[in-house]
Amino acid sequence: MGQDDQRVRRIKQYVLRRLREELGNAPRGAQAKLAKSLSVSGAHLSNMLSSTPSRQPGEDFRRKVAAHWGVTYAQLEALALGEEPPSSIPKVVNGRSDATPPNLAAAAAEYLWMHELPHELRVIVREQARQHYAFTPTDLSREEWQRILTGLEREALALVAYRSRAGSNDDDNNRQARKRRART
Repeated sequence: MGQDDQRVRRIKQYVLRRLREELGNAPRGAQAKLAKSLSVSGAHLSNMLSSTPSRQPGEDFRRKVAAHWGVTYAQLEALALGEEPPSSIPKVVNGRSDATPPNLAAAAAEYLWMHELPHELRVIVREQARQHYAFTPTDLSREEWQRILTGLEREALALVAYRSRAGSNDDDNNRQARKRRART
């Protein structure tokens, strides 16, 4: 097996391992949502993630997954191979950068999300971190980005908890109102 073949095999293994971790604690239906967001069939994704996979993640699929994780394909390759991610030069528009800096991309790709945080909110947390960079264009260390992501994740989890409490309070109030109406 050539060196390029081993390289691609390691990248494929990394992608599958991370996808399995991402979906391991995810709620029911997360795999179908992921398949839809990656524009692949649910069966295709399921066949790749199976314990005895009948399909391998091709380059097009790996590129889609890299975008899903908020990293470039080159950064995904570097993460999979344990190399230093390439530094990309962010595009600056009107004094602000709309790109994700390399250390933030690497930190977000390596971040271990709390399973309670829905995928949709993870996307928002990543975008909030990117916005932090857009207004203070300094690519911090990976450790500092990890701290920022952790803080943003905690805020998002607090929002989820607040909404679930508010929803249960609304349900209790509705039940009490129905009981009062039934008595009258």
